[in-house]
Amino acid sequence: MTGEPTGHILDIVVAVYDAPDDVRACVDSVLADLRSDVRVVLIDDASKEPAIAAYFAELAALAHPQVLLLRNERNLGFVGTANRGFTLSRADVVLLNSDTIVTHGWLDALLHCAATDHQIGTITPFSNNAEIVSFPRFCEDTPIADWESADATRAALTAAAVPTYPDLPTGVGFCFYVRRALIDAIGLFDPAFGLGYGEENDFCLRAAGAGWRNVLADNAFVVHSGGRSFAGRKLELGGRNMAVLLERHPHYLDMVRAYIAADPLRALREAAAARLAVDAAPERGVLHIIHDHGGGTESHVRALINGSGARWRHYLAIAVGDVWQIEEHRADARVVTFEFTRGSHETWRDFLEGICATFGIALIHLHNISACRAGIRTALGDFPVPYGYTVHDLNFACPTITFLGTDNMFCNAQTDPEVCGRCLKAQPAFDRVDIAAWRSQHRDLLVGAAFLLAPSKWTAEMLTRYFPECTVRIVAHGTQEHASTRTPGVRLGIVLPDDGIPTVALLGAIGPDKGARRIERLVYLARARNAPVRFVLIGYLDVQRVPWQSDDALFTVHGRYDPADLPDLLAHYGAVLVLYPSAGPETFSYTLSEAWAAGRPVLVPPIGALEERVRGTRAGWVMTEAEWRDESLMLERILAVVARENRAQIEVAAALARTQPHASLRDMTHATFAVYEAACRERKHAATRLRSFANARVRDALGYTAWTPPAVALPVTQPAPPPKGLLAYVARAALAIRPTMLGRILFRLTPMVFVTALKTRLRS
Repeated sequence: MTGEPTGHILDIVVAVYDAPDDVRACVDSVLADLRSDVRVVLIDDASKEPAIAAYFAELAALAHPQVLLLRNERNLGFVGTANRGFTLSRADVVLLNSDTIVTHGWLDALLHCAATDHQIGTITPFSNNAEIVSFPRFCEDTPIADWESADATRAALTAAAVPTYPDLPTGVGFCFYVRRALIDAIGLFDPAFGLGYGEENDFCLRAAGAGWRNVLADNAFVVHSGGRSFAGRKLELGGRNMAVLLERHPHYLDMVRAYIAADPLRALREAAAARLAVDAAPERGVLHIIHDHGGGTESHVRALINGSGARWRHYLAIAVGDVWQIEEHRADARVVTFEFTRGSHETWRDFLEGICATFGIALIHLHNISACRAGIRTALGDFPVPYGYTVHDLNFACPTITFLGTDNMFCNAQTDPEVCGRCLKAQPAFDRVDIAAWRSQHRDLLVGAAFLLAPSKWTAEMLTRYFPECTVRIVAHGTQEHASTRTPGVRLGIVLPDDGIPTVALLGAIGPDKGARRIERLVYLARARNAPVRFVLIGYLDVQRVPWQSDDALFTVHGRYDPADLPDLLAHYGAVLVLYPSAGPETFSYTLSEAWAAGRPVLVPPIGALEERVRGTRAGWVMTEAEWRDESLMLERILAVVARENRAQIEVAAALARTQPHASLRDMTHATFAVYEAACRERKHAATRLRSFANARVRDALGYTAWTPPAVALPVTQPAPPPKGLLAYVARAALAIRPTMLGRILFRLTPMVFVTALKTRLRS
């Protein structure tokens, strides 16, 4: 039995039971965003609090033409009250909990969702507290501080949505849109669920069995307090009704568990959260661009990101050709990864513009572009977003990066294009490089930069040696101050003979430019001379990446290590000196800072930032040119430094090593962010509007995969035989005369509780 035609397309039905403050807030939010073709139905389920009756009287006095006020003569519980709401008209219905607050556009979003597919039977929006459709955290309650926060969340969800309208295993009852055709097809909520809990799950499973879809309106948001109507009875009702649900749908728990494990809505939530972060701090995004090789460059960038606090939003692009993996580093320390691929007909400028617009990038910070060099150079010509560059190496001046000549040693930074051209021609990896064109292309990139940073004076001077038009600011790399005590855990080391022979340590990942072949030569010479010295590499070689020790223990490779462990490892191996046998120059050297912090003096080559940092400190020694170029002379110098008679000198150098000043992470980040601020103030294209990526592209970059309901034979409501008994007879008679004038008069005069009983009997 249904109510009179009303001309509205939808009933918003709010079941009310006590909680007057929640009810008032809910109704206020609904009326503030009410369409003219929608009716609001408030049904008081025999509330005990007098404040509810007073509020209903207040609403009645307003005589709002779109508000219908009803009261159950006795408490029917949520299921009975919802079923009463379902039968009031022929319109679609939204069941709305009284402890919800709707946001702008919520109903338009639900109606649009319903219009996209006539097989959509139920629709649920996102909420802060709604189990599988919770935002921002899956299956977690996130309190909403105020209306501004709720509206900001709504705006982000709306802006980020495709919309996708993904299938759900079940709707969630806090805000539950139900199509009238579905009610006609499968009936009402099952009264077996009593006061409530589980009725919408059963309803959705019956709907799925009948071929209908249960979906999420991923562009709508409704705030939900949660559980207040059944405060204190949730466990009791939930346990009883779950047993009923599983009896009818045995596959339900397995389906939901699999859904939760897959979390198919993750990409939708993360896309919206990314937009929310941009909206909260516009013009504060920094895009760092690096290669995929890790190392000191990546360590530096991550240190900058970790030191940002709330000042900047950071995005780290690991750019390799057309595929860019972008890490969004969020304020809560979570990292979310997007993967974008440049389209075959997409220009590099459009690709970079899409990234910048999507993430609200105000500044691009280049660190290493070796894996996407041509694309970056093409895109950044007259680009509307300012960019800067940190000189981690000198590859803009020489494609070898390490400045190793044909003799595999530092070329002393030759600048003559003819000399450099002959050198490159002799190296197969670079024999096709036109060095003049190489430098010209990078000169344009450097000249267009809003800032240039270098970690050492030597590095800055080298860059301006090749590109005199440039002005470089020195910002030393900050180093992490490790705690004096480490969290207990397993740490492995290799045993050395206890024979008093001094140990010389080498640190880090050692390739040819850092002296891998020279180490091998030093070991060979020391063995041939039976020299009183041992070498321990705390790190690994390019040809020996796992722990290893020679039979005579002259050379030990420890393997990878945590920098926090370095003081203990140096002590374990008895290292009295740290050696740097580099063939090419360093631009800074993190391991030098770590060695000094551990109280170890160093022996370094007369080139690059190592020489600059060590000379004059008395915390180490700088080799002569001859010692650096000849391993036999280098070995002589090593033996002289570690000789027993020089122990006092070593101890003095070790004490001075501990006192060497280091730029802290705080120093580095503050200096760098000051440069950012200046660059953003001076931007010339502030009014330029960039084109962001399509929402579907952002969603798919997060790895979105649609979830499909399992093909399970679900129980579907079947046509039941006509009800029997006196009440059924009366109900059928009432239905027969309902369209007549007499029937309409009797309907108006009949107590609602009796009408409800007749409807329930016909549905049973």
